[in-house]
Amino acid sequence: MNQTTNNSQNELLSEAETNIPKDLPELERYLQNYSHDDQAIKTIQQFSKNLKKTKYRQDVFNQALIREPIYYQDVVARGLADPEKDSFTLLQGDIVSTNAAYFLGERIENTKFAIASSTCDLVKDRRKYAALLRVQPISNQNSEAKTTLSQLLQFTSTQRMYLPPFADDSSDIVGNSLLFDGIVQIHLDDLLLAQRHASLSLVGWRIFGSMVRSILVRAGEDEVKMRSSI
Repeated sequence: MNQTTNNSQNELLSEAETNIPKDLPELERYLQNYSHDDQAIKTIQQFSKNLKKTKYRQDVFNQALIREPIYYQDVVARGLADPEKDSFTLLQGDIVSTNAAYFLGERIENTKFAIASSTCDLVKDRRKYAALLRVQPISNQNSEAKTTLSQLLQFTSTQRMYLPPFADDSSDIVGNSLLFDGIVQIHLDDLLLAQRHASLSLVGWRIFGSMVRSILVRAGEDEVKMRSSI
């Protein structure tokens, strides 16, 4: 963990310690800025919009969202992880392939996945199960490929997120679609044996986290009114 991350966490902790809500209504008002705020996703959308053309957007995000898998031994050697603490095999957002995952009770084969579970829950024996999201390749042989890419690169969909082609994708693959519609389950012990294809970069992980959070807990004004009136 770097100094910037430490400073950010210390600032948040200090704020939580000094701005303690006095009652439940004040607690609710305080939490709405953190639990259901959609500012992060709006910022991502505006950033993408400012890039103008789809081709330029794709060039930018292809270079920024993913990287080669991050290995524990490498980060320890660089002094980026404490060897006295739990090691890791996988990270949240890692792109993996396995034939041991299930969706609605059926085994899914020949598919890549992004790990949805938090990194701290991927340590052996800490959990029994993990959550995955399906990755769907976008082929240039598909007549809808350009339209799909244009939509994904606006980051306005609540069902999918754009990911670049992976190093081992076939030459016809021009991008990948991360599907938020449906959580895939897998035993953690099986997941730890999965093949890793890529890790998310820091900005890729931030975008991934923002979109997952927005989709799972996004709030509408009508829902706020309903919950406050009952």
